[in-house]
Amino acid sequence: MKGLKTLSVIAGISLIGYALYRYYLKQIDFIKDITYQITGIKIREFSKNKVSLDISALIFNASNVEATVTQMYLDVYLNGVKVGNVNEIKDINIFPKKSTNIEFNFAFNPQVIAKNIVDLITLTISAKDVVIDIKGYIRVKSGFLSSSVPFEYQNNLKSYLKK
Repeated sequence: MKGLKTLSVIAGISLIGYALYRYYLKQIDFIKDITYQITGIKIREFSKNKVSLDISALIFNASNVEATVTQMYLDVYLNGVKVGNVNEIKDINIFPKKSTNIEFNFAFNPQVIAKNIVDLITLTISAKDVVIDIKGYIRVKSGFLSSSVPFEYQNNLKSYLKK
């Protein structure tokens, strides 16, 4: 009888543990249910030693859970050549079923590109355009749960010049 009682307690604790585990996995899925798009790129500063861009993005929280973007880490590539990164650490609230505009600044030294200018010119001539890739992650938090959402964006310079 004592063994059956111990087995029942262990089974009950295991069942509760599994239910909590499934609940937290579902909550993390809610946190990850966001989409994003780059809505604009503006040149803030252009000089021999610094190019500064203001990048606007729209984040849509498709879930029913309010969340906070706590960090954005993005690597920026031009025709496959890494020119710099963005590491924004600030809290941005994203509300359920709503879109939130965020802006961040990306600055790089154009001399980095000058070092790789032969590669960039070769790729630009072969592609007849400049391809902009942004890859990284967004860290999202809701309550005490936190998760990373992959961020990947690709576009070309021609499409921005048409705007």
